[in-house]
Amino acid sequence: MNIILIGFMGSGKTTIARMICKKYGMRFVDTDKLIEKREHLTVKEIFDKKGENYFRELERQVIDSELMFCEGCVIATGGGMPCFFDNLEKLKSLGCVIFLNAPFNVIVERIKDSDKRPLFGEINEVEKLYDKRRKCYKKAHFTVSVGESKEEVLLKIEKLIFKGNNENIYKIFGEWYKG
Repeated sequence: MNIILIGFMGSGKTTIARMICKKYGMRFVDTDKLIEKREHLTVKEIFDKKGENYFRELERQVIDSELMFCEGCVIATGGGMPCFFDNLEKLKSLGCVIFLNAPFNVIVERIKDSDKRPLFGEINEVEKLYDKRRKCYKKAHFTVSVGESKEEVLLKIEKLIFKGNNENIYKIFGEWYKG
């Protein structure tokens, strides 16, 4: 079974995924890195040279060709991946999808100085994109609020997935969760 983290750029998907992997011995998969390796370009370069539509198609291909074969992975998706095509449903079929819900002001503070975010431009446009994508993200299996320390976010996910007797998790994970 896999854990798939979704959320807006800067929500902490990669950081939290790496923490889970380190603590539980799971494999880390970053979908943007898979695409960059495949294309020999950064995400920003792909957007600049080939456009967003081309990139979204690459995301869909990564789900079909690589993520479908993941087992015991923590997958950090690109911010837009779950919001295009039927990607979210495919991701949900691969494991437990958790939306890392970071307030917009936290997002802005984290990524305001980054030149690696192809869709981070004029703040009002970014906020519109944030609001639009949240509607998609809220369809995840679970939502975890972000804004406090990364250790507190990890603890919330641990309580959700690895500890306790949560019937909702059992419905998603089945027998794997009981073990």
